[in-house]
Amino acid sequence: MANKLILLRFYFFISGLIILNICLYSFARMSFTGYWSDRVIFWLWLLATPIVVFLFWKKIATKIYFWLLIAGLILTILPMALPFFGILLSGSGSGRLNHFNLGNNIRVQTVNYGVMGRPRLQIVKDGLLFDKIKLEDGDEIFTNDTTWIEVKDVNDPRNIIKSPELKTLEIRDAKNAKLINQTDTSLTVKYFFEKDTVETIHVFIEKTSFNY
Repeated sequence: MANKLILLRFYFFISGLIILNICLYSFARMSFTGYWSDRVIFWLWLLATPIVVFLFWKKIATKIYFWLLIAGLILTILPMALPFFGILLSGSGSGRLNHFNLGNNIRVQTVNYGVMGRPRLQIVKDGLLFDKIKLEDGDEIFTNDTTWIEVKDVNDPRNIIKSPELKTLEIRDAKNAKLINQTDTSLTVKYFFEKDTVETIHVFIEKTSFNY
């Protein structure tokens, strides 16, 4: 009986951490420090849930809780399973396409937690207790240089016209990144691709707290 109570208290504690993490992310764009910490908490909760339900199945509250979880799972699958895959990609960590530590407790990462959405760039400030997303934006970089494409004249296929086209790079394809300059409102980062090297400025508004 004592072991069951210890397990139940542990489960309540893990559940409380998950609720806290969801509230922090929803209202302050923050999460527990480290990319994997909140995911470890999620998997501990996921593994402990069937054990707790099995041990306390005779309780009415447990049965209500179980069917609420089942209903929640069904609701995540109904809208084209978009919420379900979002939870799966986020919880497993497979939604992070790449990441680079820039120093000064800053990391840049490309994430995609949706099967239909485009990848997003995140600049994260690592804190003592919590990490803060300083910027979230598209991961495309429009370079100053232009590439030339060949366009055939529809009236005369032998006439080939060269036309400039703005070159776009996607940070998800970057091989490395280096911090060039840091201010209170921006970061200058150099990205290294397979054939290109691009320096770009990410602008954000600095917010301070006890943790930063």
